[in-house]
Amino acid sequence: MALATVSGVISALLVILAGVAATAQPPPAVGGPPPVPSPVPATPPPAGGATPPPAVGPPKPPPLPAGPPKFPALLAFGDSVADTGNNNHIRTFIRANFPPYGKNFPGHKPTGRFCDGKVSVDLLASALGVKELVPPYLKRDLSIEELKTGVTFASAGNGYDNATCRTMSALTMERQLQLFEEYKQKVGGTIPDKALYIVVTGSNDIVEHFTFADGITEPRYAEIMVERAIAFVQSLADLGAKRIALVGAPPVGCLPSQRMIAGGLKKQCATDRNQLALLFNHRVGQEMAKLGARLPGVTLVNIDLYTIFADVVHRPEAYGLKNTHDACCGYIGLAAAVLCNFASPLCKEPSSYLFWDSYHPTENGYKILIDAIVAKYFRFMH
Repeated sequence: MALATVSGVISALLVILAGVAATAQPPPAVGGPPPVPSPVPATPPPAGGATPPPAVGPPKPPPLPAGPPKFPALLAFGDSVADTGNNNHIRTFIRANFPPYGKNFPGHKPTGRFCDGKVSVDLLASALGVKELVPPYLKRDLSIEELKTGVTFASAGNGYDNATCRTMSALTMERQLQLFEEYKQKVGGTIPDKALYIVVTGSNDIVEHFTFADGITEPRYAEIMVERAIAFVQSLADLGAKRIALVGAPPVGCLPSQRMIAGGLKKQCATDRNQLALLFNHRVGQEMAKLGARLPGVTLVNIDLYTIFADVVHRPEAYGLKNTHDACCGYIGLAAAVLCNFASPLCKEPSSYLFWDSYHPTENGYKILIDAIVAKYFRFMH
């Protein structure tokens, strides 16, 4: 894969500068069209001047019982949310293997994770009792034991749409599937039925669709994403996966810096992007239900990240956060990949921020999201 050209680098920066917006609402009821998102106050006003009760976040999952984990392995696919360093080993401009990334990671070293510390798949594996860190598959010399308990094939900049991957020089979903087939051979061809497969991507597609005005209508682009997502889940099932979780798109907005650089964007770009995210989530949920009915013996889980993420953004105090709008690393609006670097200003308490850079959560932000996901979707899975 060739290195990005100058124009490709600029395009990549435009795309990655987009962040998760604070203008988001929960997804629509099944069967109805998604609503147009609008700003939501962090706390609803009290009636009659009464003092509102303190906000309370979702219950944290209790510790897993002693004994063998019900998920013997975790295998992840997708984008930077699940990439723990695969992009270190491919020819791409989208990397995080330099300070201050990794500032709060064990050993205080950058590993390629787009975060100050551990990322989603590490924390999910830990919460499920699998292991503490999920290595990138492309890391050299992984032991057979490391492989057997799970790896991630995810690549920062990835999307369901291969055009997104070309812009970002990321591994496509097809390539990640090829690497998974290679992985199967390395571990002896079989994987325990109770292994958990998780797919998390799509937000880069939504951002790029609006950034470059590809001429495709939003309903049609949502269908393209859904078709690609369902085809990928089907391919995993065909290759023997029995437990597959697909993570829906989070709220996707646009930062002031992106509006400045790509001045042609409309003021309502956050609304437009969230509308597309909601439409994708609604339709992929419908298609996951249909696919599940056609796959006896396979458990499909459709994770509504949008609602969880929006709640954290709008009720920071309920989750012990002080800031859910700004990036801890970088200048206002300029904070992702190479724009979060050794010369960038840093917040004093990353754990009090939801965002580490303008696109990715802090380790604590990820932990809040993962705790909610585990409590809602995996705690009682057999």
